[in-house]
Amino acid sequence: MLEVDALTVAAGGFRLHEVALTVPDGECHAVLGPSGSGKSTLLHALLGLLPPERGRIVLGGADVTRLPIERRGFGYVPQGLGLFPHLSVHDNLTYGARARGVPAAELRRLVDRLVERTGIGHLLDRRPPTLSGGERQRVGLVRALASQPRLLLLDEPFTALNESLRRELWWLLRELQRERRLAVLLVTHDLAEAYFLAERVTVLLDGRVVQQGEKAEVFGRPVAPAVARFLGVETLHPGRVLRVHEGLATVAVGSVELTALASPGLPADVLVSIRGEEVVLQAHGGGASSARNALPARVLAVRPGSPLSCVELDAGFPLFALVTRPACEDLDLRPGQRVVACVKAPAVHLVGGAGPSNGH
Repeated sequence: MLEVDALTVAAGGFRLHEVALTVPDGECHAVLGPSGSGKSTLLHALLGLLPPERGRIVLGGADVTRLPIERRGFGYVPQGLGLFPHLSVHDNLTYGARARGVPAAELRRLVDRLVERTGIGHLLDRRPPTLSGGERQRVGLVRALASQPRLLLLDEPFTALNESLRRELWWLLRELQRERRLAVLLVTHDLAEAYFLAERVTVLLDGRVVQQGEKAEVFGRPVAPAVARFLGVETLHPGRVLRVHEGLATVAVGSVELTALASPGLPADVLVSIRGEEVVLQAHGGGASSARNALPARVLAVRPGSPLSCVELDAGFPLFALVTRPACEDLDLRPGQRVVACVKAPAVHLVGGAGPSNGH
């Protein structure tokens, strides 16, 4: 298990403030944030490349804060992979493990299993410059695992790959991680990658942890406007809480009122956050719905996508729905058409600290 406690690190004029997170064995934890948020600074501090001003890094119960990188027990897959171009794939795989003193017989058995598991046996005599992007990624992953790390650090590992190959390697990584009960810390700006691989996420903005928790909770219920914007919430619009009764809030948004779940200490001024996939469209004059909010709306624009198209609506405030292309065709969605936008109360999230918003 990795435990990071109140880690504060300076890197030039940038400062990482009081970062705390835990990664249990067998789990993946993703650190998210835009460029300049502090992800790389955190990674460099964990690797020992930047000395912390205060705080602790504990791995498996041992304080490794001041240990050199080779004694920390980390496996590391950098964004550029860092493979040695003059060495064969086989020698790249065994380099780090030999440096850590893994016995030769044990290393051979381990590498043989990993090579078989990842399907790179035919590459062992080749050199990295002759490999494809996906082949290099597999080699980088096996090299990190061959040193028998207690924690695997991944720095934007699949950024340069096409979508289908990235998803193939996501499955491979998840299977290897769970088979080996390995703690994994993934640093990424790719929201889909984080959601697929991680159980828990930490969102960094300007060097500070602004939200942390189970991925579904963080993605679905951002705690601050900046987090909602980073996480790509399609509808984000100022609102005002009119009343709260039996756990439900009535919120004025634009020219309409919405029903949402009310959290303790809810301020009067909020941002109304609604993910596009939570909006269900019905034909105008359609039947009853279990959704608490059934809003007459007019289609402003339909932006085709695969697999989901984005439908821009005027529902008394700017609202966006993500709809499959077959559903767009069935409803014959086009600008000017009247529809009903249905949104369940739990899908309307109220974010405190409302500020100016363009609604998207």
